[in-house]
Amino acid sequence: MKFVLSCLPVYFISFFKAPTSKISSLESLFKCFFFWSAGGSKDYRKIAWVDWDSICLPKEEGGLGLRRLLQFNLSLLGKWCWRILNEQDGPWYRVFKARYGEEGGQLKEGGADYSVWWKMVSGIRSGVGTRKGSWFEENVRRVVGSGGNTLFWTHNWVGEHPLRDCYPCRFDLAADRGVTVAEMSRSGGSVGVEETPLCVGGGEC
Repeated sequence: MKFVLSCLPVYFISFFKAPTSKISSLESLFKCFFFWSAGGSKDYRKIAWVDWDSICLPKEEGGLGLRRLLQFNLSLLGKWCWRILNEQDGPWYRVFKARYGEEGGQLKEGGADYSVWWKMVSGIRSGVGTRKGSWFEENVRRVVGSGGNTLFWTHNWVGEHPLRDCYPCRFDLAADRGVTVAEMSRSGGSVGVEETPLCVGGGEC
């Protein structure tokens, strides 16, 4: 079951978010197969002494290590989010950038003319419809390194939020909002920043 049946839908669920009804139907087939192999049949089903959730637990926790298709589906789609985030010089990112555009150092999430597939992947990235919040963004952290690939204002590279959100007044005054951490470091913090020291409301930023 683990190495054959659960691998059959991998190609499809690695590209598309499967409806809950289809996930339930597939898991029902898996359950029937499991209980038939345990001594039952199509017409005579034996009593299930172990619930399906326990069967899907890892082996070290007493289960059989079978995949839960819903979580597996989200994980495979999450790999697309990771590739887009981590391979910005790769062909996929360049294609998406040319098609959908870029804003704040990441691809735009979607509009009326965007493909259903891209809206779905963007939804996984932002946590739409997963019931677990923005699980992908909450578990990804940026390693700055030289700072050449990290945007100073819009990437979350220090603290819990981007500096754009922490210092909105300073961000509004920035002449170059696409400056990288490396560029800002080399300039001593003066790249793309207006000289006005006060916020619009009169207070200091």
